[in-house]
Amino acid sequence: MYYVSKEKYLLRAGQRPSHIYFLLKGMAREIGHENDRERTTWFFYPNDFLFAYPALFTQLNAFRDIVMLSDSVLIAISYGDIFQLRNAFIEFALFMDSLRDRSEMDRSLFAAQIYHLTAQQRYDRLFSEHSELFKIAKRKDIASFLGIKTDNFGRYFHS
Repeated sequence: MYYVSKEKYLLRAGQRPSHIYFLLKGMAREIGHENDRERTTWFFYPNDFLFAYPALFTQLNAFRDIVMLSDSVLIAISYGDIFQLRNAFIEFALFMDSLRDRSEMDRSLFAAQIYHLTAQQRYDRLFSEHSELFKIAKRKDIASFLGIKTDNFGRYFHS
């Protein structure tokens, strides 16, 4: 188990990912960099697998950062161990494939929601599914994730 402090980067864009993590306690944020601007591209919650998508599976350099939003507890599996387990156990290969597919599905579903839901609906859905996030993350980070302008974010905020 790893104890990781708030604001610690697990991965920086440009680095090759070396681990997959299971988040026992805490939350993390994935950060994309576009046109010299930072944008939240994903959040990770307790009981999530935390990894650089898709870089972990391709073993290319990550193009997003992953930073902890709170003091956290993680379990880590190295890429070398993942590779050995994949080769030794067909079940593990199937598990890793389903993990990758689930990540793709979740991200695709979110992209569709951004396109089809109003800002209020996106906010309400995230709040109802992950209200603890709103106590930990900065408003500007949640707003960028939801595609809401920061100066308009206050109108959606639940007290």
